[in-house]
Amino acid sequence: MILDLERFQAQARPRWTRLESLLAALESRPDRRLNPAEAEQLQELYAHTALDLNRVTHGALAHDLRQYLERLVARAYAELYYAPPMASEMWQPHRWLRIFTAFPEAFRRQSRYFALAVLITVLGCALGGLAVRYDPASVDVLLPANYLRNPGQRVHEEEKGLSRRLPSAQTEAAFSAHLITHNIQVALLAAALGVTFGIGTALLLFENGVLLGAVAVRYTQQGFGLFMTAWLLPHGVFEIPSILIAGQAGFYLARLLLRRREDRNVRQSMREWLVLIAGLAMMLVWAGMMEAFFSQHHEPVLPYGFKVAVGTAELALLTIYLLLTGQRKTGAGARVRVPSENK
Repeated sequence: MILDLERFQAQARPRWTRLESLLAALESRPDRRLNPAEAEQLQELYAHTALDLNRVTHGALAHDLRQYLERLVARAYAELYYAPPMASEMWQPHRWLRIFTAFPEAFRRQSRYFALAVLITVLGCALGGLAVRYDPASVDVLLPANYLRNPGQRVHEEEKGLSRRLPSAQTEAAFSAHLITHNIQVALLAAALGVTFGIGTALLLFENGVLLGAVAVRYTQQGFGLFMTAWLLPHGVFEIPSILIAGQAGFYLARLLLRRREDRNVRQSMREWLVLIAGLAMMLVWAGMMEAFFSQHHEPVLPYGFKVAVGTAELALLTIYLLLTGQRKTGAGARVRVPSENK
């Protein structure tokens, strides 16, 4: 069909003009908002102008007219589907605060992997404790540091003030940063070793368990159980669960690798893994600060009973946080659950 260009322009020009006027009015508004009548009018004019552009394009006529209509349709499309500019989601506070509820929810969803991490660590603790208890020669192998092999000497120095230097806040801050960095590196290693199908994660947890069990039995065997509890509990109630959660993340990653063909939402599954990593990192930051600024101070500076009470309170709060935070939302279902975990 041959297009009568002059007649076509005479009939279509009024709606192009109306569309131009409407677009100019919208572009002059700071909020660029449409009322219902304008939205309906814009939709209608946009549709007709797009059809006009199609007719001109297929007719291969009037290059200037085609360019004019292309620009007009593009402007109308932009206004019709305009979304107000928003600040980057990365800088929205609620995005960052969401981790405080997403982390315990992810922890509970993957609790079976946490239970596996606990089991392997407990087995390591049992081996380390039994070795120190029944084989004195194993002390030098399992406890390389002198203050671990000879708790009596350390406790005597601490309680008599022989090794106390009254460290400055700057020194304690540097020590805290070192602890945080080291602990996060160990935790990330445990979580990343899930790529070995969980074997590396299990070995690292078992090794940590052996050391922990050996230290506990050695100090208790020498009669310094209270000192050890007051020393380890304030920061250990966050540090040890963090390593266990790192193991949980490692075993979860191993599960993703083993069942990757069945998991149709790998991106969501990896988001779950990242949430666990972010949560344990926050816990290790607190553990590092507690160890540097609190745990290293002993009697007579800080009474053992007070330190144990603080650690017990931390443990209670952490348990409540991990088991109850976001529980109602998780129980209701479903927006945040990983679909593949429900198979």
